[in-house]
Amino acid sequence: MVHALEEIKRLLRLDGSLIEIHPVPEAPSIEVHSGGRVSFAEHDPGYDYDDLRHAEDAVGLMLERGLFVMDRGCEFDFVTDGSSVAELRDFRAQTGAYDDGPQDEAVVAGQAKLYARVEEVISASREEAEVAYHERGRMARLTPVR
Repeated sequence: MVHALEEIKRLLRLDGSLIEIHPVPEAPSIEVHSGGRVSFAEHDPGYDYDDLRHAEDAVGLMLERGLFVMDRGCEFDFVTDGSSVAELRDFRAQTGAYDDGPQDEAVVAGQAKLYARVEEVISASREEAEVAYHERGRMARLTPVR
């Protein structure tokens, strides 16, 4: 990732900036929303922090080395809504299709249990309920130092 940021710096126009966006390295949650409130929330047991830590470290190193300055930065909520658990799972499978590595059996089992609990909460809800995958994101504008 450091090499990629160095290459981006080289390719940017003199007046250019890099908008860097990535999830915050904390586990996203699966939520059930009903009646205008969150009626259930639990962290995703299959969340992998390694890539995000590498991204944070690479940006930090570029700032430390003085190759970029951070003009602006903020955190934001990124929520993917689904009308059902099946719809959310299908969407998550499509967005994660690039990850062809072996899946940890304990993680898969933990996610299956979590989704079963979410289904129970939705079924027991007296109001219309939706499921959501809630992540925190970080965005920063990085300007290269010339």
